[in-house]
Amino acid sequence: MDRLAALFEQLSLPAVSRVLRRTVFAGSGVGLVALGVAALAGHLLVGVGACLGLALGLANVRLVTASVARVNSSAVAHPKRVLASQTLARLAITTAVVVGLLLASLQLGFGTAGGIALFYLVLIVNLLGALLRQAGAVGPGATGPGASGAGA
Repeated sequence: MDRLAALFEQLSLPAVSRVLRRTVFAGSGVGLVALGVAALAGHLLVGVGACLGLALGLANVRLVTASVARVNSSAVAHPKRVLASQTLARLAITTAVVVGLLLASLQLGFGTAGGIALFYLVLIVNLLGALLRQAGAVGPGATGPGASGAGA
């Protein structure tokens, strides 16, 4: 999670907002496609699970941003410890939901696990795209925040 946070730190706040918004829209599209393909294949529960997994991934990212903002606004003695414990709690809850769905229905549970994986894949693709666009906008020889200084 620290490495993902380090990637987000390379972007401005409006750019992070755009990445999250694109992820929501792309994830919604992926969910609709997954639901349609699964329904055509006769495995509707896999598609429903994929949509649930995408929603869980989105909820997790929203909770992460809210908890980081809350920890930043309060003067917590050990912010990394607080964020790590909150992350562990979210991971435990998400795992319990997926295992519970697996016990209820294999198709639903595997679809949910796949949906979570798809959400994070879409998030990483959007994040890397934003980073590459930013790197292209900075260009060689630029000096400033985010510039590599390779051409200087």
